Amino acid sequence: MSEKIRNLLQNWKILMLISLVMISILLVCNVIPINEHLGVGFGNGLDYGLDFAGGVQMQLKLEIPENASVRDTLEIEKGILERRLNAMGLRDITVIPWGEKYILIQVANALPSELERIENIIRQQARFEARIDGELAFLGSEVNIDLRPEGSGVIRGQPAEWFVSIHLTPQGGNRFCNAGRNKLGTPIDMFLDRPEGSIILMTNSTYKILSELREGSDLISDNWIRIIENRSRIPILIAENINLDILNSFLRRGFRHVIIATDEDEIGDDIIALLEENNFTTERKIKGNLSYGEWVKEMIGLKSSPILNCDPCTKCKYNAQITGKAPTVDLALEEMKQTKILLSSGNLPARVDIESKSEIPASHEKFLKYSFIIAIISIIVVAIVIFLRYREPFIVLPIIITCLSEIIIILGVASFINWELDLPAVAGIIAAVGTGVDDQIVITDETMEREKRKKKIISLTERIRRAFFIIFTAAATTIAVMLPIFSIQALKGFAFTTVIGVVIGVFVTRPAYAKIIEEVLRE
Repeated sequence: MSEKIRNLLQNWKILMLISLVMISILLVCNVIPINEHLGVGFGNGLDYGLDFAGGVQMQLKLEIPENASVRDTLEIEKGILERRLNAMGLRDITVIPWGEKYILIQVANALPSELERIENIIRQQARFEARIDGELAFLGSEVNIDLRPEGSGVIRGQPAEWFVSIHLTPQGGNRFCNAGRNKLGTPIDMFLDRPEGSIILMTNSTYKILSELREGSDLISDNWIRIIENRSRIPILIAENINLDILNSFLRRGFRHVIIATDEDEIGDDIIALLEENNFTTERKIKGNLSYGEWVKEMIGLKSSPILNCDPCTKCKYNAQITGKAPTVDLALEEMKQTKILLSSGNLPARVDIESKSEIPASHEKFLKYSFIIAIISIIVVAIVIFLRYREPFIVLPIIITCLSEIIIILGVASFINWELDLPAVAGIIAAVGTGVDDQIVITDETMEREKRKKKIISLTERIRRAFFIIFTAAATTIAVMLPIFSIQALKGFAFTTVIGVVIGVFVTRPAYAKIIEEVLRE
């Protein structure tokens, strides 16, 4: 037995399991807190949702304009507030339409500074602007969406078409006419928080790639360099050409911020130091897993580019219609909704007043305590059932250890990314661990089968491989079922913890358990 334990402790699957469990314990217990100002890093501890920690609820009262669709107004208002609040790096905040003129905003365990920040975000105006060939067409403050039912819609066809009607102020109408004169079929580039007074710094190799890549359809196949420099009016600086004369030239023209469009290994701290010594602020935008187009859009704040389909100096000077196309009706409907939200980001469709704030008590404050007690009882019951099933004491302990390890690692992941644990999240953990026990029983049955069928010789490794085929198939099915649930706000926690638990089980705990069983049964 000592030799078997020694072999297990030398196996990389077992070592990975032990390492992840230890790291997760440090994360959950907040033992080594770092990067607290970023909210990401070791030792964040667990965050609890409204169900367990309580929180604060703000009641917003809307002044809905006459002749406006109440349903559309509430939907647009909800979308704008969700995007604003969740995009500001705060907790995952719940925004709930209530009745015909109220919206409830709920945030768990909020600090006074967070509440103040939320109030400021609600009151502030996001900076929306539309440009045609780089020339300013209209601002968010000059746009009002036609909220009547006939003000927007989808036309079925191949492809499906959508439209959104807008009203422009006299100033916006005149600007729209000047920018769009004789430019039918030209894209209207819509920006949200376009980085004014900024320069994009990139390497020569990145510049060449972007100058060769083109975006089709709604962007009229312009290359990304032209979209950045001509259509968004943001200058590009090549890192290899940087010098003090160029920097002073930008300073004289009012540029004070530099977006570094590359990884640290391409543009290092020496260039950042040079920029900051010359009174520039800097931020780095790493491409990561984004496509080049998505990366550029994120840097310049470009959200969409519908086509100008009327003469902005005649009938649509003050009453324009923005249109677009999509492969299916559902996608067209989604694009139409997103465009309405985008166009309303400058001005909320209804004036908002924070009517009241109230504390929400934790509705399931003792649930976690009872859950812990029930978990201990469940572990004992599972251990007894497994022992009665196999009549082998050495089978029970590995199953219990791997189940507990799986729970700890799930909580460690939640702690690392600051995911709030609520009732659906706890339900997801239970579901994930339940599937874990099932999978371990499948592995055990396959490996124990060798002892029952002496006539049919199948290697232990082959039996474990066959068990993992079943496990991977079940895991893939579970993940596929969970993905659509991510779109449902109330069930996000359930989907997240279930998927994380399944992934951890398939790649960490199940292989470790299989190795333990394989070693124990090896003669």
